[in-house]
Amino acid sequence: MMRGVRRVALGMAFSFFMLSLGLVYWQVVQADTLLENPANRRLILMENRVNRGGIFDRNGEILAQNQTSNGKKVRVYPKGEMYEPLLGYSSVKYGSSGLEGSTADWLLGVRNATPTQTVQQLFALPRQGNDVVLTLDSRLQTIAYNALKGKMGAAVAIDPQTGKVLAMVSQPSFDPTSLEENWANINSRVQERPFENRAFSLYPPGSVMKVVTSAALFRSGINTTDLYESTGSAIINGQTINEQNGKAFGWVNYNMALANSSNAYFATFGVQAGDKNFLSAVKGFGFGQKIPLELDVRMSSITKADKLPAKLTTNLLAASTFGQGEVLVTPFHMALIAAGIANHGVIMTPHLVERVLDPTQTVIFQTKPQPWLTALSKEEADKITSAMVTAVTDGTAAPGALPNVQVAGKTGSAEPGGDVPTHGWYIAFAPAEAPRIAVAVMVENGGTGGGAAAPIARQIMQEALNQKVGDKL
Repeated sequence: MMRGVRRVALGMAFSFFMLSLGLVYWQVVQADTLLENPANRRLILMENRVNRGGIFDRNGEILAQNQTSNGKKVRVYPKGEMYEPLLGYSSVKYGSSGLEGSTADWLLGVRNATPTQTVQQLFALPRQGNDVVLTLDSRLQTIAYNALKGKMGAAVAIDPQTGKVLAMVSQPSFDPTSLEENWANINSRVQERPFENRAFSLYPPGSVMKVVTSAALFRSGINTTDLYESTGSAIINGQTINEQNGKAFGWVNYNMALANSSNAYFATFGVQAGDKNFLSAVKGFGFGQKIPLELDVRMSSITKADKLPAKLTTNLLAASTFGQGEVLVTPFHMALIAAGIANHGVIMTPHLVERVLDPTQTVIFQTKPQPWLTALSKEEADKITSAMVTAVTDGTAAPGALPNVQVAGKTGSAEPGGDVPTHGWYIAFAPAEAPRIAVAVMVENGGTGGGAAAPIARQIMQEALNQKVGDKL
C-alpha cells in the first residue's frame, strides 16, 4: 500500500518537475522567439503592465511615447501623420503595425532581456521597456512630407555609405492620435489607402530602370562611346519602341542616351546584350531577393510569373530594359539602387534602427553598417554616375539640379496601364563626387519625373547638404 502511494507521489513530483522545466523553457528560453511573432497578442496585452519605451529620431526628437492622461496610459505621437504609416501604431484593440510592431520586443523589454527583466517577465511584474532610436532625421522627414503632401506617392532618402534610412514618407497617410476613435474614418478612405506604405509598394519603374540596364550593356562588350541614331522610334522583333512623345534625339552615345532617356537606345542595345546579361545585372541589384530591413519590403520583380526568370523573350526583354513590360520595383528599392551607384557599386544593408537604450539609457544594441550586395564594379558605377551627372546638366534630370553642387540624377515616367497619367520617378545622389545622400521619389500618376518628382528630391538633398559642418548625416 505504502509502496503504491510513494510511486504515485514520485510520479506527481516528476510530472511537476517536467512541467516546471517546460514553463521555464517556453517562458524564458523561447520567450524571444514567441514574442517576435506578430501573431502573438501577448505583446499587446503586456501593455497593461509594461511601460512601452519611446521611439526617437536620430537627433533625439520624440516620435512616439507613453503618457498618462486622466489616470490612463496613452500612446502619443507628437509628429502626427508625418511618420505614418512607417512608424505605425500600438493599440490593444487593433494590434500594432509598422515600427511599433516590428520593434515591440525591444520597446517592451523582452528581447535579449537582462536577468532582472527575465524575472519580471516570468512573474508578470511591472517594468519599463527600452527606448528605440531610429536613423531617421526629422529635418529631412519634414521637408519630404511637406513637399509630397497632397499627392500620392513616396520619398526615401538613404546614406549611401552606411545604409541608414534618413527619411521615408508615404502619402496619403493617417494621424495615429486617437486611433481607436478614428479607426472607422481612416478605413473609409479606401481610394487613398492611408495604411499602405507606398515606399514598399510595387510600381513599374519606367526610365529609372535604365541605370540597372546600363550594367548589362557594359558587361556585354558593347562600345558605349559608339553613336546611335534616335529617330523617334525603333522596331525590335516586330515591336515598336517609341521615344517619349516620339521625340528624335539624333546621334547619341551612352551618356547622352541616358541623359535624354532614349528608350530606343536602351531597348536596342539591351536586346543586343542579351537576356543573360540583363538578368545577371538585375539580380546583382537585388531583384527577386528579399531586402534585409526591420520591416517587410515587397520583392521587386522582372515578370509576373517569376520574380527573377531564367530567360526572357526578345519583346519582353526590350520593354524591360527601360522599365516597362512586367517590371515592378518599390521606391525603397530604387533608393537603394541609387545609393549603390553612389557607393561605387556596393549596396549597404539598409536599416531604420540606430540603437536601443535600456531604462538606464545604456546602449544595449547598436547597428553596424555592413554591405548587402556588390551590384557594380567601381568602373561601372563611375560610368553610370557620369551619365547621371550629364542628365542633370544637359538632360531630363535638370529640374533636380542644385546651385554649386554636382548632382547625379535620373528621371522616369512609367506607364501604369489604362488611360491615366504616368507615374513620375526621380532618383539622385549628391554631391556626385562624394555622395552624402541618395534619394528616390515616386509620384503616382504625377506625369513626368522631372516635373513631379525632381523638385521634391531637390528639396530633400538641399536640406541634407545644408547641415552644419560636423552635423553629419
